[in-house]
Amino acid sequence: MPAPDRGPRNLDLVLLAAAALGAVLVLARQATYGVGLHWDSSTYVVVARNLLDGVGFRQLFKTYVGYPPLYPLLLAVVSVDVLDPFDVAGPVNAALFGCTIFVVGQYLRRRLESRFLAVWAALAIALAAPLAGLAAYALAGAAFILLITLTLIRTEAFLTEGRTSSLVWAGVWAALAWQTRYLGAMLLAAVVVMLLLQRGAPPLQRVRRAAGFALLAGAPMAAWLVRNRLVSGTFFGTMMGEDHRNSVPAVVSDTGELLWAWVTSFDLPLVDRQAVAFLGLLSAAALAAAGGVLIRERRRMPSGWLPCFVFGGFALVYLTGLMGILLLTPNANEERYVAPLYIPLLVTAAFAFDRILGFAPGRRRFWRRWKPRWRRRAPRAAAGAVTAALCVWAAGQIEPNTRALRQANSEGLPGYSHSSLADTQRWISRNPLPGLIVSNSPIAILFHNDASADYSYLPRWEEDLDGFLLRLEGPDVFFVWFDNLWTNTYHDYGRAALRAASGLEPVAELVDGAVFRFTRP
Repeated sequence: MPAPDRGPRNLDLVLLAAAALGAVLVLARQATYGVGLHWDSSTYVVVARNLLDGVGFRQLFKTYVGYPPLYPLLLAVVSVDVLDPFDVAGPVNAALFGCTIFVVGQYLRRRLESRFLAVWAALAIALAAPLAGLAAYALAGAAFILLITLTLIRTEAFLTEGRTSSLVWAGVWAALAWQTRYLGAMLLAAVVVMLLLQRGAPPLQRVRRAAGFALLAGAPMAAWLVRNRLVSGTFFGTMMGEDHRNSVPAVVSDTGELLWAWVTSFDLPLVDRQAVAFLGLLSAAALAAAGGVLIRERRRMPSGWLPCFVFGGFALVYLTGLMGILLLTPNANEERYVAPLYIPLLVTAAFAFDRILGFAPGRRRFWRRWKPRWRRRAPRAAAGAVTAALCVWAAGQIEPNTRALRQANSEGLPGYSHSSLADTQRWISRNPLPGLIVSNSPIAILFHNDASADYSYLPRWEEDLDGFLLRLEGPDVFFVWFDNLWTNTYHDYGRAALRAASGLEPVAELVDGAVFRFTRP
C-alpha cells in the first residue's frame, strides 16, 4: 500500500512555488521574442487557425496527417475564437509545464519517505533547461510529457492497489498522450508489458487487463489513422526515404550525449570538480545497488519498489524504441526526442535513493550483512553524501537555465511574437508577398505575411544558389533573408551573396534583413 501522507500542508505551497518558478522561467524565455518557433510549430498553429475557421484539420496546402490532432485542438479550444492560437501557445505550454512539476511533486510527496527528495525533484524539473526550453516552443512536447507522467502514476497506482478505476484512468491518459505525439505508442507498449509481467495475478487475468488497456488507449488513434488513410491515402504522411537513414553508432552517440548533458550541465566555479565527480559516482553506485535489489527480489517485488519498475521500465522501452525510430530519421540529435525521458529517470532515481539509503527508520537496509556499527552509520553517511550531490546538481541547473534566458532574449533564438516584430518581419506584415517566398526561415514569414503564399527554404550552400535560381519558375518569387535568426548557422552565406546573385533585384534593405524579387536573367 502507498505510504501515508507524511508532508505538512504547507508543503503544498512549496510545490506550488516550484511549479510557478518553472512556468515563469518558460514565460521569461518568451518575454522578448514570443513563443519559440519550429517548423512543426507552423503546422500546429495553422491547423488550429483552420479549426477556428471551420476548415477542419488542414495545413496550409494539404490535409493534416503528419501529427496527431490533440495539440492543435487544444490551441483552438483555449483560443475560444477570440485570441490567435499563436498567441496562446506560450501561456498554454507554461501552464502545462507548471502542472507537470506540481503533479510530480505531489506524487513523490505521498510515496517517498523523504520530503526533501520530493521538493528536490520538483525543483530539478523546474530548473531543467531541457524541459523548460522545450516548453518555450510552440510544440506538443509539454503536453506529451504531462500526459506520460499522469499515465505512469495511474499505472503504478493500479499495480499497487489493484483498483480498476486507476487502470481506466491510465488508459485515458495514455490515449491522450498518443493523440499528442505518435511516439505515444511506446507508452502504450510499456504499460502493456508491465501489466503482462504483474506478479500475483493469474496469467489469463493479466492478458485481459493488458488487452482492455490497449483497447482503451488505442481506439482513438485507430480512428485517427483510419481517417488519415481515407483523406490522404497514407497513415502518417510522407515517410523518410533510404537517404535519410542514420547509422546505429551515430544514433547511440547522439542520444548518449544528450542524456549526459543533463548530468553535466552546470558551471559552478566554487565547487571542486573532483568532489562533484565523486558525489556523482556515489549516486551512480546507489542506482546500481537499486538495480541489484530489483534483480535479487524479482520474484517478490515489494510495493515500495514498483515506482522504479514502472518509471524505469517505461524509460527503457521508450529509449529502445526511440533509437530504433531515429535510425530512419535525420534528427537523431534533437533534444526534444529524449526530453520525455527526463521525468521517468528522475522519479526512478528519487525512489532508488529513498529506498536504498534508508531514509525511513527501521527499514531493512540492503547492506544488512555489515557489522552493526556500520549498519547504523553507513546509511546516514551515504544519504548525506547523496543529498549533497543532489543539492549541487540542482544548484548547477540554475546557470544553464539563466544562460539560455540571456541567449534567447538577446539573440532572438526562440522566435518572434506579434507584439515584438523585427524590422524585416514588420515590413512583410505591411507589404504582403504573393506567390513563392524563399527564405532562410519560412517560419518567420508564415506568421507575419497575410498573403496566400507558398514557402521554401534557401539552399544551404552558396555554390548551390545559382543552380537553385536556374530551376525557379513562376512570375511571383521573392527571396527574404533574416540576419538575426538561429537558422543562419545552417547557411554558409549571408544576404550579401543574395545581393550579388544574378536574377535577384533588391526590394527592401532593412536593419536586420532584406527582401529581393526574382527576375529571370
